[in-house]
Amino acid sequence: MEKAYLDKYDIMNIFDCCADRALAIIRSIKSVSDSLKIKGKVTKADYDAWFNRPLKKDNAKGFPETTALSK
Repeated sequence: MEKAYLDKYDIMNIFDCCADRALAIIRSIKSVSDSLKIKGKVTKADYDAWFNRPLKKDNAKGFPETTALSK
């Protein structure tokens, strides 16, 4: 059964980054959408909302290129 949420380990795998960066990405996702309201976890819908958000030049700084989740 597939998980309904992403945690720091999933984000680390998606972005090939360390735990600190993964948690920063989770915080960024939660600033756009936070359906679960559970620390350290986001839904795939939250990730998609974050991924598809309109970007400003400042927002893209510091994060690796975003990766769409396969459906």
